[in-house]
Amino acid sequence: MGKTSGAKKIAILAAILVLPGFLYYLLEQKGENRYKNLPIYGEKTLTGTFTKRMGKQVPDTLFHQIEPFSLVNQEGREVTALADDTTIAVVNFFYTRCNTFCTQLNNEMNRVAERFAENNMVRFYSLTVDTAYDKPQVLKDYASTYRPDTKKWHFLTGGKDDIHRIAREGFLVDAAQDTTQEARFIHSSSLILVDSQRRIRGYYDVSHKKEVDRLIDEIKLLLVQEIREKSPYK
Repeated sequence: MGKTSGAKKIAILAAILVLPGFLYYLLEQKGENRYKNLPIYGEKTLTGTFTKRMGKQVPDTLFHQIEPFSLVNQEGREVTALADDTTIAVVNFFYTRCNTFCTQLNNEMNRVAERFAENNMVRFYSLTVDTAYDKPQVLKDYASTYRPDTKKWHFLTGGKDDIHRIAREGFLVDAAQDTTQEARFIHSSSLILVDSQRRIRGYYDVSHKKEVDRLIDEIKLLLVQEIREKSPYK
């Protein structure tokens, strides 16, 4: 009995000692990242220069970047979004009078925001495309059920910058008034993932639950990649 107990203790100790090394091997075989990086969307331009990474010369590429923008949130406070290079963001476009998919859009945004409510590296922004009607108080009333103040989530309306232009030129999605119907707007049904360098890393259509589940997983992956990229030992 004593010998069996001792053997179990030795086996457990060996597992504790070996497991971290085994996991490290899976993650970092010969210094290479075993996980596939998330894609980067938008126009890409080769600069003609190279950077040494993990012992290899990698061509430098200029990627599409979203300019920081200043809008007004549901509290009537000016917010400059995407200005912090230590955080990533999830963004969507909606309007409060929407009677199609906007409720599902923000319900799914809320599901993601709840998962990362305690993570200071993740921010959430919902931009209304109906700025004439969706004033701060309207947004505050609409957002109250989501308790956005507990999730680093801003509902944004018109400020210094034009939201339709931000959507088209920055996030590369449609945003326009539907001229065939009153108080109707055309806009994206996706949640958009943006990294700390203001690059688009994914579009996730909320009409498919699995797409939002994938977003949750890819936020986790992006957070790991962000930490890795900022490491002095990369």
